[in-house]
Amino acid sequence: MTQKYSVLLLATLVLQARGVFSDESAEASPAEPQHSVQVPQFAPYAVPEAALWEQFVGTMEPLWKRSRASKQDQNEDRYDGEWAVEEVVELAGVAGDKALVVKSEARHHAISARLDKPLDPAQNGVVLQYEVKLQNTLNCGGAYAKLLTSPMTGEFSDSTPYTIMFGPDKCGESKLHMIYRHLNPVTGNYTEHHLQKAPVPPTDSLTHLYTLVIGTNNSFVISIDGVEKKTGSLLEDFEPPVNPAREIDDPRDSKPVDWVDDEQVPDSSATKPEDWDEDAPAMVLDEDAAKPEKWLEDEPLMVEDPAAVKPEDWDDDEDGDWAPPMVANPRCADADGCGPWKRPLKRNADYKGPWSPPLIDNPAYKGKWAPRRIANPGYFEDLAVHKLAKIDAIGFELWTMQSGITFDNIYVGDNVETAERIAKNVWKPKHDTEVALREARNPRPVEKTKSKLDGVLELFKVRVGDISASVADFYGRARHEGIVEAVRQDRSGAIAVVMAVGGLVWLAWNLVALVRFIVGLASPAPPAPVAATNAPNASPDATASTSARTSASYSAAVKRKTKKSS
Repeated sequence: MTQKYSVLLLATLVLQARGVFSDESAEASPAEPQHSVQVPQFAPYAVPEAALWEQFVGTMEPLWKRSRASKQDQNEDRYDGEWAVEEVVELAGVAGDKALVVKSEARHHAISARLDKPLDPAQNGVVLQYEVKLQNTLNCGGAYAKLLTSPMTGEFSDSTPYTIMFGPDKCGESKLHMIYRHLNPVTGNYTEHHLQKAPVPPTDSLTHLYTLVIGTNNSFVISIDGVEKKTGSLLEDFEPPVNPAREIDDPRDSKPVDWVDDEQVPDSSATKPEDWDEDAPAMVLDEDAAKPEKWLEDEPLMVEDPAAVKPEDWDDDEDGDWAPPMVANPRCADADGCGPWKRPLKRNADYKGPWSPPLIDNPAYKGKWAPRRIANPGYFEDLAVHKLAKIDAIGFELWTMQSGITFDNIYVGDNVETAERIAKNVWKPKHDTEVALREARNPRPVEKTKSKLDGVLELFKVRVGDISASVADFYGRARHEGIVEAVRQDRSGAIAVVMAVGGLVWLAWNLVALVRFIVGLASPAPPAPVAATNAPNASPDATASTSARTSASYSAAVKRKTKKSS
């Protein structure tokens, strides 16, 4: 029965999903209508006193330099992804507007640019703002920027020190990264501090604006499209915390051998009651039960089939003595049962089981042991975390399975008002035009009522897409960096691979079950004994001989068929 339910569930999911995907593809490929949206022409926007203001009005070089870092112990480039400065193709909200575009799929990309002047967060804080546009549907890829620590030397790579990392990322789940590196004054090493409960970025094809503001009071503000999504403190909202605990457990302390931490112990003074019978059975015969009036004790559960006829080709010497197959006794159909009646069992009211003494409070209990606390030798207190390391470059170091990730209108500085003016005068007109173009191209269809199953299938489709993206990303990492390094860097991708394999095994098992189910409907089943369902107290001995006879007849028939075919 479970197999049939599984087959029916699989068939339902396949048919419904086919409808969902076919409907979606039909809706996603309408005839592109003519539109009359006025698209503004690009014009450079002046931003004075910025550490960097980039609109990509010229060529990519010499300001932007692709990384030529080599793979470890190899001469080939580690970052083989291509970049280009070109006009936007998908939903271009500004005519003639150029941007920095990721051109390769399933590749590592790295590119960096020096700031026009170094930026010191300790003076007036930091403002980082830039646009991201996904010209192709993004299943797995990053679009985050790194503000690189001064002085930046050598080829830009993932090992290049950075001060702040900020921006959207999607591989499985979508997330807006915000990480800063803080110098530990005790160890002299930098530690990465990750934002907890990060906002979720949009993943459509519109241009979206990402803004990070770090103030001189240790505050931070994250906005998407000019709307605040997360505010907080550099001291409180990041993991691990900047300032360590004043005290820690003493690593040299250990629990004494004679320490007792059992709160309760068996009562040694307790004795087993005299009337406690450990040998009493858990179940006993129900003496109050009576045989049903319509129980036929003299009728067997199975009888010989009166309609059966000995086959003409039956050979007694080779096949043995022929006997009719057994069928369910028709007289038992309307009876309460057939065969010898047995008294049923019931729970024994006197059953108590093995005796054990009750528990009492342990007089020797000392409490839960914990190591003693000592002063933390690594303790420090930094209440001016905003004074991060100086910045002299910006870089994009990404892995992506899709091309078309586009960056534009990059502002690095310390003036919030300047960032707001850029958002109002540069980003918003572009974004509004893109929205109008999208609506003109894809007019909203008449909404139809969705069933609960439609919602489940949509969620199922999203989860499958997320897992597929994670598997693809893990595969790409494994190809370029090896399986061990891929597992170390992308545990969620490794888990997704295991889930995908398990899902394929489950699907294959159900497909086999579906084929067997269909074949079973198309072909007659071999004769088999039918057990009576109304005789729960009948003896199993009543069916033993009949089952044996039926099996013998069936085996003989198979032997005859084999003999004829040979």
